Amino acid sequence: MPDDIQQPYLTDPVSRGQLVSHIEACRQRIPTFVNRHFSLQGAFRLNRLALGGDILVAPFNFLMGFPNFLLRLIAMLFELLGAHRLARRLLKTHLGLPTRVQQALTTHLYTDLLMLSRHHEEADTRLRQLLHQSAKEPLQIYVQTRNVAGDITAGTLAAILGLILLNQFTPGSISAGAAVAHLVAGEQAASDFFLGETLGRFYYTLFPVSPPIGIVMATVLVVMVTIALVAAFSGMLHDPIQKRTGIHQRRLNQLLDAIEKSACQSPAKGYRPKDTFVGRIYDFIDWVKGLLSF
Repeated sequence: MPDDIQQPYLTDPVSRGQLVSHIEACRQRIPTFVNRHFSLQGAFRLNRLALGGDILVAPFNFLMGFPNFLLRLIAMLFELLGAHRLARRLLKTHLGLPTRVQQALTTHLYTDLLMLSRHHEEADTRLRQLLHQSAKEPLQIYVQTRNVAGDITAGTLAAILGLILLNQFTPGSISAGAAVAHLVAGEQAASDFFLGETLGRFYYTLFPVSPPIGIVMATVLVVMVTIALVAAFSGMLHDPIQKRTGIHQRRLNQLLDAIEKSACQSPAKGYRPKDTFVGRIYDFIDWVKGLLSF
């Protein structure tokens, strides 16, 4: 956006007052927005859009979760070193493909929360242009954090199933895939044991068999795709839970804070939700446990 559009809002008290009033009106709409889009019915309407193309890109986006986390860590390092511009550029970088669910939620945020569609008259043209520009980066980051929530939900389900079916804590595709590969290899070896399958199970419980690396990799891949597909639709589960616990309301207030600061050209740091770092704890545990299984 040209500077001649942004600059009046940096110096004109009347224009800044309009901005603050508009953001406050947006805050008042948060409960309605959350009830509409993150209740049981709303979450179903939103997340059913994952049927179709989102299923195809889900495994790739799931695989990009950990690299995106590393980018955030590198950005933090550059921030500490004083390279603020490079840090902001890295924060804007996201490895992954857009989904229909993300696009629909972005549209809802623009039209239902920020009221920035053309048929709304709550903001004049120049204020609407400024808010559109200021909201672009925070909205992108906000929507991307949903991937983390989906990964956490899918990882939790994988951990529960691992405890029930495998008697192991398997919070992700690597640990779960390795556990399944070892189980299959043990069952196969037991069935071929020369003293019979029953004694074979007892023997290979004491002396576990190591599956071929090819089998392990194939199993991990199958489990990864399965978990990614679960994560694509997991919003139907985690959205109502986050609505009930007030997490959605808190995140939306933080989002509006970031948009307001960006519109006022505040020197404050960019929008950086902590959810990304919390969510990658599962990835770290999964990698460590999976590698120790080999």
